[in-house]
Amino acid sequence: MQDFRSLVVWQKAHQLALHTYRITNDFPRDEVFGLRHMMRKTSIDIPAYIAEGSSKPNDTEFARCVSASLGFANRLEYYALMAFDLHFLKHEIYQPYEQDLVEVKKMLGGFNRRLAA
Repeated sequence: MQDFRSLVVWQKAHQLALHTYRITNDFPRDEVFGLRHMMRKTSIDIPAYIAEGSSKPNDTEFARCVSASLGFANRLEYYALMAFDLHFLKHEIYQPYEQDLVEVKKMLGGFNRRLAA
């Protein structure tokens, strides 16, 4: 078992979740329980599953949690695209957010491969 806070992938995922909260603040009021809620919930699930996995007794179980985090990251990527297409996110906000999200996905994939080896 290790401290999840020391994992760079968790740190990046946590920052992504914080960023998600900031960029969804200005979503339309009628999206409070729609896309805004889904993006926020999903963004939190990414670092939360990494944290949960860090307490697992072996790397195989940890890898399952990291794999779930990657699934949530893919889901968040779609939600962000939907928000962009609906004009809830401007290009200058969406582009760097998408880049951060792709970076987290790559890190999760690499971490998962390392755990599974």
